[in-house]
Amino acid sequence: ERTPPITEVDIGMADDQGLKRPRAEEDQSEQKRARGEEDTETKAEMPFAIRKARGGNGKHVKALTNFYRLRMDHNVNVFQYEVIIKEQGATEFEDDKLGPSKGVKLDVMKALEKKLGSTPLAFNAAPTLVSPYKLKDPESGNEVEEMSLVVDVPKPNEKRKRNFEVKLRLTKVDNVGEVLEECQKSGSEGAAMNNLFHLLTSLNVVFHCGPLLRMIASRGPWHYTRTDKVSISKVSDLYRAFTQNVKFSDLGLVLNFNSGAGAFYKEEPLGVLLRGLGHSQALASGDRNLLQRVSKLLGGLKLKVYFPHTAKEGGKGKTRLPETVKGIAFHEKGERVGQPKTAGDVTFLKRDGEILQKKLRYVAKNNNGGERTEDISFEAVMQSLAELNDKNPYKTCPAEKVQQWFESLNPKDGKVQIDDILDKICPPTRMTKYFQETYGIELRSDVPIIWTGTTKKPSFHYLDHAMVAAGQRKNKADPDETQGMIRNTSEKPKPRKDLIDRMFQNEAKFRDDPVVKSFKLEIHPQMITIENARILDPPRIETEIKNNHPCYAQFRQPGEWDHRGSFFQPIEGLKSWGILVTDRSFTEGMVTQFQTLMRQMCQEKGIDLRPPCVANIANSRNSLEEDLTGFGRMIFENSNLPPQIIVVFKGPDNAQVAYSEIKRVCDCELGIPTTCCNSKKLRGNFQLAAVKGVVLKINAKLGGYTVRNSEMGHSVNWRVILPWKVKTMVFGIDVSHPAPGSRQPSVFAITALMDRWGHRYLSRYKAQSRRVEVGIPDMEDMIAGLIEDFSQSCMGPPDAIVVYRDGVSESQFDQVLATEVRAFQNVARNLSQTAQFQQNGKGNWMPTITYIISQKRNSTRFFPANPNDASKNGNFPAGLVVDTDIVNPRMFDFHLLSHSGLQGTSRPVYYHVLWNEGNYSPDEIQALTYGLCYGYSRCTKSIGCVTPIYYADKVAERVRLYYAQDCDDFMSDTGTMQSNMSGGSDRQPEAKFIHPNMRQTMFFI
Repeated sequence: ERTPPITEVDIGMADDQGLKRPRAEEDQSEQKRARGEEDTETKAEMPFAIRKARGGNGKHVKALTNFYRLRMDHNVNVFQYEVIIKEQGATEFEDDKLGPSKGVKLDVMKALEKKLGSTPLAFNAAPTLVSPYKLKDPESGNEVEEMSLVVDVPKPNEKRKRNFEVKLRLTKVDNVGEVLEECQKSGSEGAAMNNLFHLLTSLNVVFHCGPLLRMIASRGPWHYTRTDKVSISKVSDLYRAFTQNVKFSDLGLVLNFNSGAGAFYKEEPLGVLLRGLGHSQALASGDRNLLQRVSKLLGGLKLKVYFPHTAKEGGKGKTRLPETVKGIAFHEKGERVGQPKTAGDVTFLKRDGEILQKKLRYVAKNNNGGERTEDISFEAVMQSLAELNDKNPYKTCPAEKVQQWFESLNPKDGKVQIDDILDKICPPTRMTKYFQETYGIELRSDVPIIWTGTTKKPSFHYLDHAMVAAGQRKNKADPDETQGMIRNTSEKPKPRKDLIDRMFQNEAKFRDDPVVKSFKLEIHPQMITIENARILDPPRIETEIKNNHPCYAQFRQPGEWDHRGSFFQPIEGLKSWGILVTDRSFTEGMVTQFQTLMRQMCQEKGIDLRPPCVANIANSRNSLEEDLTGFGRMIFENSNLPPQIIVVFKGPDNAQVAYSEIKRVCDCELGIPTTCCNSKKLRGNFQLAAVKGVVLKINAKLGGYTVRNSEMGHSVNWRVILPWKVKTMVFGIDVSHPAPGSRQPSVFAITALMDRWGHRYLSRYKAQSRRVEVGIPDMEDMIAGLIEDFSQSCMGPPDAIVVYRDGVSESQFDQVLATEVRAFQNVARNLSQTAQFQQNGKGNWMPTITYIISQKRNSTRFFPANPNDASKNGNFPAGLVVDTDIVNPRMFDFHLLSHSGLQGTSRPVYYHVLWNEGNYSPDEIQALTYGLCYGYSRCTKSIGCVTPIYYADKVAERVRLYYAQDCDDFMSDTGTMQSNMSGGSDRQPEAKFIHPNMRQTMFFI
């Protein structure tokens, strides 16, 4: 119904069937890890599940993967230092945001490296410093654990230097051989894994340092290069990128290296940029509201100001170093307060006037006992004029004239304001007049002006004299840019492998990096070959029952089946429903055509379809809530039955009808399921596919079964995967975060399987403070509610619980065990003491708990070594599982490619089994995980992750829509950057609940 916006397209990620999420929502801890920054979290004492065997089911194949073997001298010691940077003369700061910027920190670290006079050191912008030896004090020459130094860094656009005090403190020393040897021993998981985490963090700093200093831009773990850049819109180019991450595996230390891409602003005049973004009307009209939106867009953008009067023929003239734009300048006082400043409004002092201004303030301060003041006496004014340089034209200003000006200002206590007398002696010059008289350049007096600098000392610049600086990421991509990114980055596996190898050799250049060499690290030039990868057999899918015998789906290829005929369990009928048109271009003929296709599809699927109630509100002047309420009443009056569902057709540019408002009103206020369809899909060659998608969603929303997984349940024995014969409940947990700067809350969502066929799910959710991932309040209450629903649906509580958790980085595994696994244990303990469980003989009920972490956003890719093992598009077929070579030698983890990619190179999901009370074998866990990828109700394909997690993600995204009305930044145009001023609030959002009619349904489909 609605695809989340894409802000960064990883090469080939378009194959993930809607599983893409905004990069602004990527887990911050995982980004820190890839950059080499340590993420300190609460550590738990609960041990991780340990791998006891390897899986063996499936067809064995050979695979190449984007990992490279590392060889490191085991005698090397790695010293990690904490670095604190403070500018001399600055006030004390606790929050890092109040300290130096990232660029300044890197400049300080480079100056520090020179001052220490040592071999190349590794550092990042955290800042963290890593050295292969203990640092020495440059004055005494002795090895020390703590030291404090002062370094000088040139100030941008000025000849002066900034002085910084740098404090270094040794925090960790790791011997490579000892750490790796401990990790191979059994019974040493706690301390050994903690030491390994510190070592990998340090080594990631080593590999991050070189690209951080060489590349055009670095953002998070990604390093961008302008090699092979491609234009994807009028204002943006596509830059290639790469990321790297050091891991510990069966083969020892390995380096995961992956390619990607991102959209960057073109290096062009600011006026051209704004016109390319479609803001010409705003600039020409001078409309305050429109210009404020443009001002938000410009906030934070870096510009190079150039001076056309210094240009030689064919050139642009001298430029200054990039400055950060604060926005469009607005009048702050007077009759025009709030109106934009234009080139005709801006005045400034010439050089001689600035010198006089400083002299007046200096003399006034001295005459006031050293305290700064804005008042000045006539004698002080004359003293200031007398002390000016002989070349200054104001030095000879007649005393009589100054006296007249002074008296005309009505002095109080013999003094006037410095700026007032300054205006009389040397009146400011208008920007337009100055450029016309001095350089013969005519500026438009009605063009809005941008400003940089500070509020106390702003600098104003003409739009066409500002050039967008190179290397600036475009935070949000519009639909055309997104299509351009996908078109230019969806390489098939063979070209993708060649691209990764080429970037590894030519762009990253780790094998020639002096910092890498200083740690005695050697990198194998070829990708790792996995000899024992396996392709699992797909589960049997029952599509319908004929003559009391199940009919099984015919697979076109693994992960994709042909579903013709009836649904396995269709809804009884669609007797009270409606079609609501909000697109002005959607004609009655199109509505009739849609109804015809709906009748054909419903007849094929075994659904009794009655004629709908149709309404067109494209030209309505009522609020959307009023129109939806009235339409629901119309459906009821037409059929004498409560409305079952509303199909909404919305246009691509119909701004007044917001998707979020439709869902909020119908889900929370009216209790009527809705399915939204873009009317554009019914105009092309995909009409039948679009109608099929609508029917699939309707059937699932109203309780029907599309198919059932015959290996997920049986009429006699409850079994999830043969030979499991215990009643099992499967949970999916995810947290959805808003984009940076948004005022929307984060949403914690849980889904749970309510039947034995792998189809029906119910959910619970909670809106919470932004960016909280682990340790969710009220989690136990949500779990308990779902277990009670399961007990009613399945004649008793489960004997086993399997939980799939998404969005957690490796640094947070301990915290998940300490909070979420214990939350499930506490719920089971508390429920067993309730009267309901006591009466049913479940007083000692304690199910086994298995906790599995899913990491969708990973950089692992697999390439068939033998072309005969590949599918039509060059990827491995669905079902590829890897649990050797590149996995952790002790942890219970595996990679699973569960879907058949549509385009590009397919991305597997990385699963970690953290807790395994059920004592399940690798083959059982892998078969269950793969089988759960076949339960998605909206398509006849397997999906890229297990269905409970995908549904939890859907729930979280849906709930965030309910808050869109309270967060106007969500409704802003695609492609605009949001102001960070509104973000960062940690207050708990107001709870919004769905209608009681919807709570026992899959409303999120």
